Amino acid sequence: TSGFSFPIEHRHRSPQQLHRHRGRTTNSKQTTQLSTQDNVENDTNNSSYESSASFVKGLVSSLTSVTNYFSLSSQDEPDPSSPSMQQTAAIATLLSPPTSPSELLERIRADYAENNYLWTGKLDVSLFSKDCRFTDPTLSFEGIDNYVTNVGNLVPVVEFLLGKEQSSQSKLLDISCNEEEGYVETRWNMIGDLNAIPWSPRIDVIGRTKFWYEATTNEEDKQHQAALQVYFYDEKWEIPAGLALLQFITPAGTIANSNAE
Repeated sequence: TSGFSFPIEHRHRSPQQLHRHRGRTTNSKQTTQLSTQDNVENDTNNSSYESSASFVKGLVSSLTSVTNYFSLSSQDEPDPSSPSMQQTAAIATLLSPPTSPSELLERIRADYAENNYLWTGKLDVSLFSKDCRFTDPTLSFEGIDNYVTNVGNLVPVVEFLLGKEQSSQSKLLDISCNEEEGYVETRWNMIGDLNAIPWSPRIDVIGRTKFWYEATTNEEDKQHQAALQVYFYDEKWEIPAGLALLQFITPAGTIANSNAE
């Protein structure tokens, strides 16, 4: 969710808690492995929703709320020809969900390499369950519909900040799949030059995302192979969220993009 934030916050739950909430269970070994507390303690180089300062999360939530308010109030009816609405329509175009971990991995790879989704918000939404939970170091929210709706409001803001050059990339540094635990993990570098701002700051953040997936079935068509969909999108950054936000007001290169050694 880098580059896009949403004002719908919920108490963060770990993957096994989400399974229980959705009527599923995991064994005790998996529960230990997926414990939120363990993840925070063993991942000291990364900033997560749990570790981020409350004022940072509150600031991002408030700014996003203001953006959504003015986007919604600026027009009585959406204009289908506007770039933001066309972007939303592109995101909402559904393909068939993947049926294997390797297909899921390749389609996630394409979201970085082809869709530049960290900046455009253009995700292959058929990879995600309807009630998928999204978290990054600043916000946590639920529902792919919320993602699609809000991206349409935020795309024009991002495009404006990038300026005429539109210099941005979602560089995929690594991608792997852990089929035993059920997630695809990426390491990425989000880079963009905000040329519309007089001092031309650069956003340069390295992060990691785990796409926790599960098998789903279509109740109306049980003869087809079960599909795989992401039920938990868990994004972390390799610098504190507060430092990442300071990149907006400091010259390019002032703040390192990662604390990892």
